[in-house]
Amino acid sequence: MSKIILKTNEPGKPGKTASILFEALETEERRLQYSLSLAKKRLKKFENKYNVSSDKFIAEWSAEDLKGQDMEYVEWSGEYQLALRLNERLFSLKSIENVT
Repeated sequence: MSKIILKTNEPGKPGKTASILFEALETEERRLQYSLSLAKKRLKKFENKYNVSSDKFIAEWSAEDLKGQDMEYVEWSGEYQLALRLNERLFSLKSIENVT
């Protein structure tokens, strides 16, 4: 487990500073959740169109397997990668706890 120590120039007000920091983290969490929900909706459109999960698409399909070929492959693959990154960031963000 990593520990991050923050210092403030506002003596006697670490609680206020921590509160501001955690509000910012909550805002970022909501932003990530919203972005992830949009990415999942876009992935669902591809999955419904081709009747295959995104995981299977990434593991087994190529651009030649898609009607739109290269462009759809790039879009679906990019959306999948985006969703993975958003999930990773959200997981990391949720793992932060206030120990002050």
